Amino acid sequence: MNLVGKKTIVTILVASTLSGVAASAAVIEGVNWADDASGYSANIQNFGGVLMDATTEWWVTGPSDADGDGNGYAWDPVDQDTVGGWRSTAPGEYITLHWETGIPDLAGDDLFAHLYGGPLAAAEVLASVDGNVFESLGTVGGGTAGYFRVAAFNLDARFAEDVHYVKVLRTASGPNTGMFFDSFGATVPEPGSLGLMAIGAMALVRRKG
Repeated sequence: MNLVGKKTIVTILVASTLSGVAASAAVIEGVNWADDASGYSANIQNFGGVLMDATTEWWVTGPSDADGDGNGYAWDPVDQDTVGGWRSTAPGEYITLHWETGIPDLAGDDLFAHLYGGPLAAAEVLASVDGNVFESLGTVGGGTAGYFRVAAFNLDARFAEDVHYVKVLRTASGPNTGMFFDSFGATVPEPGSLGLMAIGAMALVRRKG
């Protein structure tokens, strides 16, 4: 697992443009964004404390859109509270994301999350082919509250088929353990070499509406 600060991710501001990729509503500019939230615990909410429900599951799907001015800080006046996560002390919170277009296991990192969290935050990231059997890809640790970062994960030959489900599971509870997710992006099959992507390209790849 590779966390924020990985030079090859954060220095690239936009996804490489792909041609010949299979049509999918969530494949935009070469990034295979999560299509829907297939499950989540009762206290999943945005930073303002509004609980996520069927009408707001889009907070964690599709392209990154919370950082309105693209400066990496989540709480500027122009920013949007379109994130989903946890800030209460309830343990075991989770969000499960679903991809219609499966995530292939290619060279390098295959999955990226755009998020921010408190200094004591921690979560485990797991993946599944069928949504029933999950295997851990690694963990996400604490950060600087309000500052977006990218966490990256490699499927690393763990699965015989493309991954369709990813779960983030809270593993730390208490003060300064809040964690909020803006988007989840992944690789797609491409003729030839695969370009790296940056989940933080909010100003250039935006969700409509």
